[in-house]
Amino acid sequence: MKTEFTFENVPVSKLEMNKGQLQGLPKNPRFFRDNRYEAMKKSIEDSPEMLQLRELIVYPYNDKYIVVCGNLRLRACKELGYTELPCKILSEDTPTIKLREYATKDNVSFGENDMDVMMNEWDKSELQDWGIEFAPEPETDEFKERFEAITDETAVYPLIPKYDEKHELFIIISSNEVDSNWLREALDMQHMESYKTGKVSKSNVVDIKDVRHAIENRNTKS
Repeated sequence: MKTEFTFENVPVSKLEMNKGQLQGLPKNPRFFRDNRYEAMKKSIEDSPEMLQLRELIVYPYNDKYIVVCGNLRLRACKELGYTELPCKILSEDTPTIKLREYATKDNVSFGENDMDVMMNEWDKSELQDWGIEFAPEPETDEFKERFEAITDETAVYPLIPKYDEKHELFIIISSNEVDSNWLREALDMQHMESYKTGKVSKSNVVDIKDVRHAIENRNTKS
């Protein structure tokens, strides 16, 4: 089927966003997060000629036009002060099933970007200005890296990492519940505050002062 349409600059006042007002064409489901929407507005400001290269696709309705493709562009252009926009005006004979198809396909992104090429051969700051999003850099967990050294197969003895510059980490290994319960009882851990909440609860992280207090009390009773 050949789609009939004409080109025309249409006053913004005659363009309506698709809110489901046409039977058979559900309202536009597309939305951007604030940062993505602002990036699109900046893109229009920086390259207004793109509106000529990629017109809105509209459908005649009650002496106005419903925007089938380009609702967010219309919203941004209104905020930027545009009074008219280039449009492809579909024929009134266009079936609503085709309108739904155009609206859906206009929002579908086929294919993927080769991130290796983009990172090494393109200017990342330019791409970000043009709306391309990059995954955030993973945060370095220095404690996790030091702790993982304990399981290094090349180690011939346990490696005890430092928690930070002020605290040193000691590790007591228990392979069964009996030993674990004995240690908790010996250190009176059931009466200690959790390092996470400050409330008395089961915790496997113990301050050295509590350990010292428990041992000294044990020796006094002996």
